[in-house]
Amino acid sequence: MKTLQKYFFKEFVIHFFPILTFLISIFALSEFFWRLNDFITYKPSVLIILCFLSLHLPLWFVQTLPLTVMLTTVLSISNFNYTKELVALKTLGVNTKKFFLSWLTIGLVLSISSFFVNDKIATKFFLKAQEVFYTKIKKERFDKNILTNLFYYSHQNNFSTFIFIDKYDKFNNKVYSFLMQQYLNGKIKTQVYSNEGTKNKLVLNLFDTVEQQFRGDTIVSEKIVKTYKYQLPVDIEDFKYNFATMQLDQFNISQLKQAIKICKYKGEPVNRIVTEISFRYAISFLNFILIFISIPLAQTSHSQYGKLSSFVYVLISFIIYWSLLSFLRILGETGVINPFISVWIPNIIFFLVGLVLYVNKYL
Repeated sequence: MKTLQKYFFKEFVIHFFPILTFLISIFALSEFFWRLNDFITYKPSVLIILCFLSLHLPLWFVQTLPLTVMLTTVLSISNFNYTKELVALKTLGVNTKKFFLSWLTIGLVLSISSFFVNDKIATKFFLKAQEVFYTKIKKERFDKNILTNLFYYSHQNNFSTFIFIDKYDKFNNKVYSFLMQQYLNGKIKTQVYSNEGTKNKLVLNLFDTVEQQFRGDTIVSEKIVKTYKYQLPVDIEDFKYNFATMQLDQFNISQLKQAIKICKYKGEPVNRIVTEISFRYAISFLNFILIFISIPLAQTSHSQYGKLSSFVYVLISFIIYWSLLSFLRILGETGVINPFISVWIPNIIFFLVGLVLYVNKYL
């Protein structure tokens, strides 16, 4: 049994890596042509372009893995089906239902691996790719000296403080568009705004500052202070990014969960972030589901065109899946339906279809 499983697994690997390479190449070409205008404008070297593209590989691996898994499984098993090797297995008394349990194990391993590659590697590499794009290609200063869309919050008892900074230049210790709001029992008490200022250790010297005091939702006093000194609770470099204005691909699950807490404190919607977290789990578990559905699907055709039929099945399945996923993801992000459940609906549908096919084939 183990020898036969190794033989079948070898066929799986033979199909897997060429398909994965082909699909990643498509993503690389797509990214290249999407950025072609920047490449022509800023004229980076070939090595920098290759470095920029290569930093997307972990993300592309995660994104192409489900299609790779389904194509590999369907093509491999349909080939065994056409060459009568599956018939030979049954003749030898091998229970094909149990035989393919090892393939389901592969699907589970790939699902877990996909999740951790995305969460631990792809997010970091994607952030690095953005840094390369701005510093090496566009030759702009990136996060090392310029921090943007920063905020800080604290909540003790019934007292909350929010600080927003549009931009902080670490090199010159300058801040731009500073806004501080203090709340008591959910109602604003004080607001301080300045268009520009400088930082000296933990003290901000803000220029032409507008200070407002509130009672309820009404302004009871307002004054302009030429130079306003504000004591920072922590260093600006320890502020957090404003997740609502940034791409979520560069944040891991832990950071996204922290973003949810922060957005709730700020009273901002969290549907987009919740949908992203749910999507990360759903797209990873999809690898297992696709192997589960592909095992019986690949055995539906015995003709010489079995591989072609299988390829068509895969394409149709993915068109349906991604169309449904894209539609439901938008509904989840906009709050029309539960954001956590929305991206799992296609998985549930495909799992039920796979279950029906599996039961009809082996029971």
